[in-house]
Amino acid sequence: IYSWRGAEIKNFLEFDKIYKDSKIIRLEENYRSTQNILSVASKLISNNQNRVGKTLKTSIEDGNLIKLNCYKNGKDEAVGVSDEIEKIKKKYSLNEVVILVRAIFQTREFEERFLKIGLPYRIIGGTKFYERAEIKDCVAYLRIIHQDKDDLAFERVVNTPKRSIGDGALKSIHEFAKEKSSSLEFASRKMIEENLIKPKTKLGLSFFLDSLSKWRNDLNIKKINHIKLLQIVLDESGYSAMLKNKKDIDNENRLENIKELLSAMKEFDNLESFLEHVALATSIDQDWDGQKVNMMTMHAAKGLEFDMVFLPGWEEGLFPHQKSIEEKGQNGLEEE
Repeated sequence: IYSWRGAEIKNFLEFDKIYKDSKIIRLEENYRSTQNILSVASKLISNNQNRVGKTLKTSIEDGNLIKLNCYKNGKDEAVGVSDEIEKIKKKYSLNEVVILVRAIFQTREFEERFLKIGLPYRIIGGTKFYERAEIKDCVAYLRIIHQDKDDLAFERVVNTPKRSIGDGALKSIHEFAKEKSSSLEFASRKMIEENLIKPKTKLGLSFFLDSLSKWRNDLNIKKINHIKLLQIVLDESGYSAMLKNKKDIDNENRLENIKELLSAMKEFDNLESFLEHVALATSIDQDWDGQKVNMMTMHAAKGLEFDMVFLPGWEEGLFPHQKSIEEKGQNGLEEE
């Protein structure tokens, strides 16, 4: 139970104060985890001040000790985890290995690493990093700037955010392009010239086409690097504003994913090499079945069991998450 789902811990803590005759029965026997896991969990949670408190015990053996590893950054952590998995591949099925993250953007470093070394993986309750809608949008913007004949990229972002370019308008652009054997962008420019577009649509389409010209100029003439370019695109297209204006957990995740994308782009010298990498990463079609390392968020893992569990990113600001602490202070920290 989580406060962001509407749960109120106070109901637990004050129950026996309100209902004087109540009796507290602690359910302390755990049937799933080894004693070492329970001991570490109990030791950690005992620092919380606002809790009823219980001592978990089990009749299962002590089990393996918990290993604590420290890394300089997420990339090193992904390498370290993949090395550990490679070592135990013969002993465990990959289906029994899980990486639990606090925030979904964290899967990116692991995905990049696993693709590089050919370690199969699946993401449970989520989508692979480069297949997430907001990442595909960003990449499509960069692709159409890089190559004006990329019709798929053009179609994906021409009306994202909304610019009054509906299905009807797109259909007529497609027909015109087919007739002239041209790209959608060329057809759009020609149709505006020849006044074949409705006024409201024309306004939105002209804005989009003018923006494309400006961004290409930023890239090719002003020699702005690909990271700065994406930041400019997100601001000037209205994409960032679209996500920021609608405050909900999904949009916050999307913004975190985009921040992670910008971080990923730093590993490439230019736009072209980055786009080649994305094309490669998304062309590897892995089916769901067979042996694969599992990745998911902590919240999605409730009730599941695995033989080998990795918990990356346990660091100030990520887990415990900065937002929880900023919004709820000590209570937020305790809930985390």
